[in-house]
Formats: sequence, structure tokens, C-alpha cells
Amino acid sequence: MSGEDWPESALGTHSTGSRILILGAGYAGLRCAQVVSKYLADPGAPEVVLVDRNGYHQIITQLPETVSGRLATDEVAVPLAELLKRTPVRFRQAEVREIDLDGKRVATSEGILTYTTLVVALGSVTAYYGVQGLKDHALTLKSVEDAEEITRRVQQAVADAAETPDPARRARLLSFLIGGAGLTGVELAGELAEVLPTMARAQDIPPTEPRVTLIEAAPAVLPSMPERLQGRAAAILAELGVRLVLGSKVTAADQEGIDLASGDRLVGNTLVWTGGIMAPPLLGQSGLPTALNGHVPVNEYLQAEGFPDVYVVGDSASLPVLEGESAMPPTAQIAVKQAEAAAYNIVAGWEGWPRRPYKPADKGQLVSLGSERGVASVFHIPLVGKKVIALKALIAESYRYAATGRINLGRGRRG
Repeated sequence: MSGEDWPESALGTHSTGSRILILGAGYAGLRCAQVVSKYLADPGAPEVVLVDRNGYHQIITQLPETVSGRLATDEVAVPLAELLKRTPVRFRQAEVREIDLDGKRVATSEGILTYTTLVVALGSVTAYYGVQGLKDHALTLKSVEDAEEITRRVQQAVADAAETPDPARRARLLSFLIGGAGLTGVELAGELAEVLPTMARAQDIPPTEPRVTLIEAAPAVLPSMPERLQGRAAAILAELGVRLVLGSKVTAADQEGIDLASGDRLVGNTLVWTGGIMAPPLLGQSGLPTALNGHVPVNEYLQAEGFPDVYVVGDSASLPVLEGESAMPPTAQIAVKQAEAAAYNIVAGWEGWPRRPYKPADKGQLVSLGSERGVASVFHIPLVGKKVIALKALIAESYRYAATGRINLGRGRRG
């Protein structure tokens, strides 16, 4: 769709004629909108508009627990109207379709939105790396809808297995494959390993018959975590009954299983791919510079290279890696900190203050392995066991409190 054909948005024009437009209401986009609107709240300040295709903010780190039923969907999908009701942020539910950098306009499913300053916080999409059949046959876990579909497919597979007289088909139905042993894949494996025996018993299937297999191209699970914790996580997963297939890439997928670079074949009618992410193709198509996997290179102030009026934060951004340092993992805490840094620099630009360089800092990572145990590295201190589950729950409640101004203690939880 050419710029001349874009319909005007019904949002209208702000009295000052200035607009900070934020694309995406994930961890980075929501936080940026809240912080910017707090410090640019006087009548002469620019308008702050937040755009997302959904009317809710998703707490993505808790999606695996939604698959197993430990958390209800209303625990991880919080209405944006509730989150923004005490702010002057104007929310527009629409899908972003095109960005016109020269005209400073964004085409959405609801019309054009112009901007003075643009914040790109569109997160990431699943990367399939050209693996034959993978996109067509694999489920993903990037949204509440994805979590609900995985749950439905798993429940249906167990129910169908109870009815089939064919042993080979029964084995395929009760084999659940997860590609990618990063944070999401490991947590999903733990959740499924815990809930599948209960599902099996409900269908008069022996609880040990369903099998979860976790496949990873790297030689260990959780490649971004310290080696000692990788080993502990692998041991806990094995105790839960998860089969680990490490050091071999997926080369093809079909409706009955996957092929590996090792020459082996794993059968299973349900495949979930958590093995990689990339930036939305829309960013490169708009003319923004892109790096590996489509991420947009940004400077120390989180501005897109060559576009000082465009900030890119969260999974969409590619930050320079200093010598002797490693790249920051795509986690919620990193996205939030980037959003706060970008928000400050946006306000500084409007107020005439000096901008501040963003300084990456990773406080660590926590991974739940089912409902009872987990592994974590917090400020380089290793933690293993139930304390990790308690800490993860505390962090989740703290985030929810910061985002909504309330604490949700158990609402919507399932047994």
C-alpha cells in the first residue's frame, strides 16, 4: 500500500501538533509509554500514543505455566485500559502494517498515525531458519493464543491416543516434541512433563506412557546460563521424565515428526518450536538498517542508526557488544530497562537536557522446571530448587504491581 493510499486515522490531531508514537505494548512498549507520559504531562507536552494489535498486555514469561493450567489466561493477559487508566496515554488497538520514515507516518489497520518521535517496540517473531516443513507443522509459544492452542492440541492428542487401536499411532500421539532448549523451551518441557501424567490418568492411559522430548542444537540446555546450572537443569528435567536430545539440529519437520542432522528421526504428532527469534520483517521493509536476524542496530541512546527521531527497544533492537562482553539475552528485564532509558532520552530531547547512554546490565535469569524446582543465576549467584520458584513468583507479582498498581495474589490460579 503506497503512502498516498493510506486512510487517515480517526484518532485526530493533538493540539500541540507533536506526537510520540509507540509501536507495541509488550514489556518495552508499555513501560516506555508509562514513563514518558509521566514526565511529559503538562498541557504543552506532546501527545503519547500507544499502538498494539491486542487490547491487552501479555506477561510472556508466564506462558508455559498457562499451557499446563497452573495459571489462567487472565493472569498473563492484562487489559491495557486497566494499565493506562491513570495515564494520559492514548491507546489505539490496530495492527502496524507499514512505516514511512520519510513522511513520519505509520500505516495501521485503523488508518494513518503521524509522529514526531517514533518508538519501535514490536518485539520478535519466530525464526524458522529455512528448515523444511517447520513453519507448517510446528506450534509456537509467543502469545496467550499460542498457549491456548498448545493446551488444546495436547489434550486432544491424549484423548485420541486413548481411542486408537493402532500402537504406532498411539505412540506418535503421546510423543510431544519441543525444539529449542532456551528459557521458553525448558520451562514448557517442565510444565508438560508435570501435567501429562494427570491428563493420561483421566483417559485411562498409564501415566508414564506420554513422553516429552526436548531438542537443542547446542551441546547443553539453557545455552545462555552458567555451565553448572545447565547441568542441574538437565538433571531435573531428566527426573521429570523429559528426554534430552542435544547437539543436533532439526533439518526437516512433517506431521509425524522431525529429522535431525545426526540422521535420527523423532516421531511425534505435536511439535512446539521455541528455537529462535528474529525481528519483524516490517522493520527492514520500512528502510530501517538491520543486522543479524533483522534486528535494528541502535546507538548508545537507543536511536536507530541514521534516524535520530526513531528509538528501537526490546527484542527488535541490536545493541553494540563491547569487547570482552557478551550480548544481552532477549529477556523481559532487559526490555524494561531499555524502555526506561529510551523514555528518559525522549524526555531529555523535548526538555533540552543532555541524553544519557544506555548501559546494559543483566541481573540474571530464572527458569522454572515444573511447579516445584528451578535454576537461577541472580547477580552471578547460582540458585537451585524451590527457592527459585518462590523468587520467580515474587518477581512476577512485583512486575504486575508496578504495571497495574495492584498485587494479584492467586486470582485465577488453577490447582
